[in-house]
Amino acid sequence: MYFILGGLQADTSVELITEGLRPYLTVTGVELIREGDADRPMARVCVDDSYTHVWETANRLRGIYHRGRALTLYIPAHQHFDHLFDAAEAPDDPREAIHLD
Repeated sequence: MYFILGGLQADTSVELITEGLRPYLTVTGVELIREGDADRPMARVCVDDSYTHVWETANRLRGIYHRGRALTLYIPAHQHFDHLFDAAEAPDDPREAIHLD
């Protein structure tokens, strides 16, 4: 799955983002988006974690100031279901019954 990370500085890099998020998430890829306002880039961050873990981590990091700017984390809803919930974490999670086969 992936999320959009905002609140970044103009001099940020893929390596800085990957290393900065490594303690919290299993980052598999980062794509910097500089179109629009190059002084305020965003990043599409791909991770190999369950939806629940990413959601909880995003809620912890959202609004934290990093180098003078508040971080924003947005998880788009239109993602493939396989990455949303890890059944091993909570096999009786009622959200597992929501998906359509």
